[in-house]
Amino acid sequence: MVLELASLIGMLLSIAFTLLCLGLYRHLRGDPSYALSRLFLKERSVKAFTLMTLCFLMFAAARVVSFALLILGVSGELELEIISLVRAPIDLLASLLLLASTAILYSVTRRSKRM
Repeated sequence: MVLELASLIGMLLSIAFTLLCLGLYRHLRGDPSYALSRLFLKERSVKAFTLMTLCFLMFAAARVVSFALLILGVSGELELEIISLVRAPIDLLASLLLLASTAILYSVTRRSKRM
């Protein structure tokens, strides 16, 4: 049950992440010098990159759990139980952090309406 719910939430987060990445790409391609200057001038960019780094560390930690199960020879129901209780929540939290950091980068590179 937990794995199915995590898969559904993961799919929705992936769609939102894809849309944000497309918007970020559009901002970066539309006016690269403006977007890049905003990335380096805004303090929120540091927060976004910090969140992104934390997200990558969490994804790596979740993979370590999988490799540990493989090395220790854990399989069957116990493996699924450990994955659903440990790895799935880590992956979900990491996905949320990645979505948040991408949303921050999207808002930083967006051209303001006042111009």
